[in-house]
Amino acid sequence: MYTRSIPYPVILAIVFAISSASFVWSQDEAGSTIALGDVKTLEDLAQVGGQLFEGKGQCAQCHSLQEEPSNNGPTLEGVGAKLTREFLHESLVKPDAYAYLDFTKTPPAPYAAPMPPTALADSEILAVIAYLQQSSGQPISIELSELK
Repeated sequence: MYTRSIPYPVILAIVFAISSASFVWSQDEAGSTIALGDVKTLEDLAQVGGQLFEGKGQCAQCHSLQEEPSNNGPTLEGVGAKLTREFLHESLVKPDAYAYLDFTKTPPAPYAAPMPPTALADSEILAVIAYLQQSSGQPISIELSELK
């Protein structure tokens, strides 16, 4: 009898597609989930942004919010206090607009991998910006009315 198995790359593609679905979930402090469309407060928005940073946005693969940069990208510690909302937005929408240098090397050199284009929708980008601002101790400059 002939049985057919699903190739491993197909399984990975299916898992990736499911995990990258257009809806976003985050957990609040009580452990319940929040859909991006159900965000009621700026804190909810920042929580969703954190989930996107770690998950669908894949930001954490190259960036950390700690002092130490990775080999692939600069640290984003305090970036919400150092950079404007507009600059953060442009960096996510047009990641190749700027050359980011690793100043821990002498002479400064570009990071090993250029920042790839994001697969995030505009409302998701706003959530990530809210997360970066909140994690930097700054007030969130996103208005809930801006979410589509």
